[in-house]
Amino acid sequence: MRTIVVGAGEVGYHIAKRLVQEGHDVVIIEENAAIKERVEKELDVLAVQGHGASPTALEEAGVAKTDMMIAVTDEDEVNLIASVLAKEYGVATTIARARNPELSASPFLRSGGRLGIDLVINPNQAVAEEIAKLVHVPAAAEVAFFAEGKVQLLGIHVGAKAPALGKQLKDLISFQAEHPFLVTAISRKEVLQIPRGETVIESGDHLYLVARRDDIPDILTLLGRQEEPPRGVLIIGGGRVGLRVAELLENEGIPITLMERNSKRCEALAERLKKAKVIEGDGTDSQILADETKDAVVTVSDDEATNILAALLAKRQGAKKVIALIQRPHFLHLALSLGIDAAISPRFTTASAILRYVRGGPVVSLVEMPEWDAEIMELVALPTTAVVGRPLREVNMPKGAIVAAIKRGEQIIIPKGDSQILADDRVILFTLPEAIPKVERLFSG
Repeated sequence: MRTIVVGAGEVGYHIAKRLVQEGHDVVIIEENAAIKERVEKELDVLAVQGHGASPTALEEAGVAKTDMMIAVTDEDEVNLIASVLAKEYGVATTIARARNPELSASPFLRSGGRLGIDLVINPNQAVAEEIAKLVHVPAAAEVAFFAEGKVQLLGIHVGAKAPALGKQLKDLISFQAEHPFLVTAISRKEVLQIPRGETVIESGDHLYLVARRDDIPDILTLLGRQEEPPRGVLIIGGGRVGLRVAELLENEGIPITLMERNSKRCEALAERLKKAKVIEGDGTDSQILADETKDAVVTVSDDEATNILAALLAKRQGAKKVIALIQRPHFLHLALSLGIDAAISPRFTTASAILRYVRGGPVVSLVEMPEWDAEIMELVALPTTAVVGRPLREVNMPKGAIVAAIKRGEQIIIPKGDSQILADDRVILFTLPEAIPKVERLFSG
């Protein structure tokens, strides 16, 4: 497939890199000469210097013979115009990023709207939804829902007094017989490894596991973590993300306090929100934090340094879980190493949503693990695929890929070697980057 990516920032670069790895013919349009040169050196792509909404640049990139356009510059208007122009040139699929909710929700521009853009993604909305998920599972640093929410992927830091400490994974068979779960990966000393039955759970391990939703509380107890719903949430930063997080949690009946330093913005927030308490203040003011810190604290201001500092201060004030919005992906590891419970990157959240749409076909949902360049994907097993009707131990699954769960009707199966995938099953897989193209071919039918 031939794809044009407009904008080679963090999102555009990441998507282009992924598509090249999967065998796509990729062309990048980038206005900044230095970024354009960097892309040409580091990726196997054709790069065109020019404005993304310029017909001249689009024609130079070969828009008339292109299958897909992904427009992800920092300017909503450029992304939307580029997508509309691409449709006029005959591009079959167009995707645009739009931060402004008035644009992304417009009946003219929204996905499948009158102007024909196939997917318009609002990163603020996507990030707010991810944060709301994390708030609901206080013990987890990462959360993803699959199979209509009946299967969960959790990233869990093993507690200091966890009953599972010092045990091999195969020693937990009796527990797993009653509460099935699968450890798909372990982060140990900043190295990600695929575990074996003989792998010992050690202090400091961060486990990535997949389990049925109803079994999560017992599994968390095994790992020395407690699962108590938050009695209140403090949101620091009243911008678009902060407002949307407040709206989502407020609708679920969770007590919300929203802190914003701009007095006029506070007035607008107070008018918009129905029950939330809105206060004017600086998220790094330790005295205000001492008075207002809740079970969970979410820092989503426009400044990531403020987000990190406010999250750390809130942790010292007794917050059970702190979640920080981090703009630069390479700061994710730093934030987590400092003691922040969860960090969210708008760039990777946006990229995940776009890649899920690009993959299409049997791929139902997809979640990236940006710190490891890995993915969790949910696919439908087509009747014509080679994996159907065979025990998993006989399936030539690519190295770096693990079948984590199978949904068959209303049944959730945490698989073993003799488990089989049947036609139309929903299959949830953990995949390292080098295994992704092979997994897609294996399930493509």
